[in-house]
Amino acid sequence: MSNNRVMVFIDGSNLYKGVKEGLKTDKLVDIEKLAKKLVDNRTLERIYFYTTPTPSSDPLVMQSNQKFLDRLGWIDNLQVRKGRIVPRAHEFICNKCNEKQTYKTYIQKGVDTRIVVDMVTLAVNDSYDVAILVSGDSDLSEALNLIREHTHKKVENACVPDISWAKTLREASDKRISLTLEYLKDCFLPSHSTMI
Repeated sequence: MSNNRVMVFIDGSNLYKGVKEGLKTDKLVDIEKLAKKLVDNRTLERIYFYTTPTPSSDPLVMQSNQKFLDRLGWIDNLQVRKGRIVPRAHEFICNKCNEKQTYKTYIQKGVDTRIVVDMVTLAVNDSYDVAILVSGDSDLSEALNLIREHTHKKVENACVPDISWAKTLREASDKRISLTLEYLKDCFLPSHSTMI
């Protein structure tokens, strides 16, 4: 069996957060360059990029997000998969005024499920020999185990090596790729580029 056909599955929010918080840089990753580097001398069949709209009332942030998505539209063999953002209200009692306060956060929904469905379905359909997952999310571990055990496909996992790279995900992978600053040095967009 050939191990030449590769598909890359990128959890966009996880990658962005890992680079920003784990590597302590505001540099933005060129998705096409990263995918090609991960695939190396094998055949890149397709890139799947998973993202959610960023909730913001700032028009500059929204414009920046749209520019990034537009840039993805120029990458050959790339499919964007969008999740959704769900607001969540949190209530607490203020220590100073003793009154109930509320603040809003946003959580991403639908992305992990979409990644799992795509990776498993494409493995079962023999669409790839190797899947490369760019994420550190432990919720994806069982999908990797299923793919390896039941389809005998290889699964590689790439992530920024910080505390958010789940041990269960690393253990479920045939190969682990640390996305360090050194590894990514030729995969960054020019500093004037924008991202989600």
